[in-house]
Amino acid sequence: MVGQSWRSFTGQQYGEVMASVLRTTSGRAPELLGRALNRMPKQTLLQAKRLLAERVSSDVFESNRRRELSFEISSRVLQSSRTMQTHNFVSATAKDLQFMAELYDQFFFSGLCLPIARHYGLQFRWSKRMTSAGGKTVRIIHTDHSTRKQSTRYEIVLSATLLFQTFSDLQRPIRVTGVLCTNRLQAMQRIMEHELIHLVEMLVWDDSCCAAARFQSIARRLFGHTEHKHDLITQQERAASKFNVRVGSLVKFQHDGQAYVGTVNRITRRATVLVVHPTGQLYDDGQRYRKFYVPVSLLRPAR
Repeated sequence: MVGQSWRSFTGQQYGEVMASVLRTTSGRAPELLGRALNRMPKQTLLQAKRLLAERVSSDVFESNRRRELSFEISSRVLQSSRTMQTHNFVSATAKDLQFMAELYDQFFFSGLCLPIARHYGLQFRWSKRMTSAGGKTVRIIHTDHSTRKQSTRYEIVLSATLLFQTFSDLQRPIRVTGVLCTNRLQAMQRIMEHELIHLVEMLVWDDSCCAAARFQSIARRLFGHTEHKHDLITQQERAASKFNVRVGSLVKFQHDGQAYVGTVNRITRRATVLVVHPTGQLYDDGQRYRKFYVPVSLLRPAR
């Protein structure tokens, strides 16, 4: 069904599908739509998926139009947010993510993507634990063990850690999806665009891969993306540039008033430091180590 040309929808048929979608989603407070189910009749759901597939498979937004819509979205997000005060905002909420996604759905996906997702269940949130990916879109399948029935819901998650340490104390050009970003809000928009394409592909075609030709075609035609990676400032980059600490570095630090010397094994939100100790865990090299999780700012090179 989703493989046909969108021109197979007449104007009347398109209007009927959209009217049915709007009837399904009307009367719900926007702040309640982030997680709540909003069931569509089966036929409406199938038609909406088909129309969404046809739109993203053929629509092209020229660069000037993309810039206009991107600016409109950023302006509306700042105007509506209770926490985002500037383009380099220092705090944001899940509602800000949701509102941004709703604007993108309205302007780029004919208002079809989020109603389809809400048929199953959709949530937006920030994560402090994501330290390598700028964002992720997740399909969560739950099985009721008593009935063996499965239910599906979706999440779009953006990394608070990466976004908020970019455009901060380290200065370098930031490219997200191949697009040069000059502030945090622009980076947030590029990540949201990328994740919404993942969501569309999951809803319509069940699978999504940003390295695949279909994804990259949609990303290029709709948003002008030229890459599928987010070159944000990572914890590892910040640790190396600001504190001269890298994986493998010999470092010293204080813990409970005692001085320790150890080797950096990993850097995420904090550095994982292994200290040789007779009561520690046995590792492959035959040594026993105690493991410490230390903020990078508290580490100093030991040599």
